[in-house]
Order: sequence, then structure tokens, then C-alpha cells
Amino acid sequence: MTDPRIRLLVVDDSNFVRIALRKMLEPAADIEIVGEARNGAEALRLSRKLKPHVVAMDLNMPIMDGIESVQAIAAEKGPPCIMVSNETSEGAAATIRALETGAVDFVCKNSSFITFDMASIERQLTEKVRHWGRWRMALTGERAVDPVPAAAPMPDPLPPPRSTLRGQRPDLVVIGVSTGGPVALVELLGTLGPLPCPLVVAQHMPASFTAGFAASLARSLNRLVGEGADGEMLDPAAVAILRGGSDWTVRRSASGRFTLHAADPAGAIYHPSADRLFRSAAETAESPVAVILTGMGDDGSAGSAAFAERRFPVLVQDPTTCAVDGMPRAAIRAGTATEVLPVASIARKLNALFTLS
Repeated sequence: MTDPRIRLLVVDDSNFVRIALRKMLEPAADIEIVGEARNGAEALRLSRKLKPHVVAMDLNMPIMDGIESVQAIAAEKGPPCIMVSNETSEGAAATIRALETGAVDFVCKNSSFITFDMASIERQLTEKVRHWGRWRMALTGERAVDPVPAAAPMPDPLPPPRSTLRGQRPDLVVIGVSTGGPVALVELLGTLGPLPCPLVVAQHMPASFTAGFAASLARSLNRLVGEGADGEMLDPAAVAILRGGSDWTVRRSASGRFTLHAADPAGAIYHPSADRLFRSAAETAESPVAVILTGMGDDGSAGSAAFAERRFPVLVQDPTTCAVDGMPRAAIRAGTATEVLPVASIARKLNALFTLS
């Protein structure tokens, strides 16, 4: 008996874009486009009727836009929605609002689909539709067919966290996070008390998204949050969101303050690279703490090895609480995790460390 394919609903008011998305996904034997909608209202109706596992949703559409449709679908506990958005400041702001109101992920496109790297969006979209489709099918008790080649299963159980000899007040906190990050960061930063040291976040996002994301966090949390700039001296009471599309390192200035520095992104798959940030923090700070939250891939795992070598703490989100557990599981599997906790417990652990003398 053949396992069911991942059922996808494509939503965009442009016929050209719908055709382009269909062509991108045609090679994926495990994904079936079961319907197309031209606006958010139609998407809501077809979501109820066709029962897709995933929705690929445009933002700006007539009658009902993508954000309104996502809110309505999420309120009905419907399928996960992946936003297909323009890589502009307006598209970034709207995508962040969609993520805050129920969307699970996003893929960026050029507004015309002409100058965009088509291979890149095809790879990202296929990967994300597969991930969220499988997540939905697990939720509904269905099974997805394995794409070819199939990924090797992860060994279970995962190794226990390592012990650490460090019990010092942190002088720097660095965070690596990807898919599911906006929701996880709101919970983490909302639970944290006043910061006694800089907190630097490597959230995988395009360059056009991170300033708006930082502003959104600052508004919703009433906390000092900003996009980090090259050469910036870090404020001990503030959160710095690293600019997307680049990699970053931290250094100490002559005055002893930490400074941010942009680095050549060559060699890393995800940007900003948590691995690169973590390595520089372990080499520069006296008592840093690394945090690895939800996300696809394994970014942060190699960088956290530099923390483990120096017996600095590495706090990792419990994989069972992640939107996507790739990054946390990679660190746990590598044996670099000090503690494995839900997000709120990570925040409480940091609060306790902040009170150490």
C-alpha cells in the first residue's frame, strides 16, 4: 500500500507565480499540489475543503491578504502556512507579522521571479514543505513517503548532557536559532530579567528582515533590542540581532567592551552563522554562555564545541519542544550540551546565572 503524499495548497494572486511554484515542486514525488487559490478568502475555503498538509501563502492579495488568512487558518488549527514573500523591507515587515500571528516559516522570492536564484527557492521550498508536511501528517496520524535519497535515521536515545565546571556570572550570552525562532525568542526574552551583559542573537534571516525583526521584538517586549552594526560597541543591557546575510564575530575593544564585526560569509550554509559567532565568543569572553534554540540543520553544533573545550555552558532547547529540532539535536548528539531545557527554563537558568557574584 502506497503511503500518502504531502498535500500542498498554493496561494498567490499571480497566475505566473502559481505556475512557477508548481514547476518548482513537480520533481518532488512525495509532494502533490491539491489546489490553488488567488486570495486569502479562497485559501481559507480550500483549506477547509481539500484538507492540505501545508499551505504556501502569498502576502499581498485582494479580498483577504495572507496575514488575515493565516490568522484564520491557525485559529481553526488548520495546516501550517509557509509565507512566500518578497525580499523587501515591506515584505520583511509583513512576513514578521505573519510569523507572529500563526505562520510557521517563510521563503523569499524576487517580486518578478526573474532575477531570483530559482534553484535556491526550489530547494528551500521543497525542504520546508517536506518538513512541515511530515509534521502535519504525524499530527494527524498519517505517514509521508520518504523522499529519495532518504535521510539516515537519528540514533536514539541521545547522549546525556555533559557536565560543566563553570558557575560564573556570564559576561556575554550568544544565541543560535533558525526556523521557529521568532516565537521562541519572544518567550525567552520575555522571561528574562534585566541583562547584566550583552546578548547577541544569530537568527537565520535575510538581510532585509533583521532590522524589522529587531524592531518588532523591541515593541512587543519593551526591551532594548536592535540590529547589530559592524564595529558597534555592545550595550550590556541590550539585545543585538545580527544582520542577516552576513556572518559576525565578537571581539574586545581596548576599553574591555565587546564589539561586533562583520565577517566574510563564505564557507557557511546558514547566515548569520551561529558556529562562527560561538567560536569568537568562546575565544574572546571570560565567562560566556551559548544557547541553541529551534531550527533546521546543525548550525551551532560545531561552534558549541569551542565552549565545551573551555567548559563554558551550552544551554540547548529540549528537542521535543522545538518547532524544528535539527539544531538542538545536533548539539546534543555532539555531546556539547550542558543542559537540555524548554525555552522558559533556559530563561530561568540564565536569570539564575545573572545573579551570581
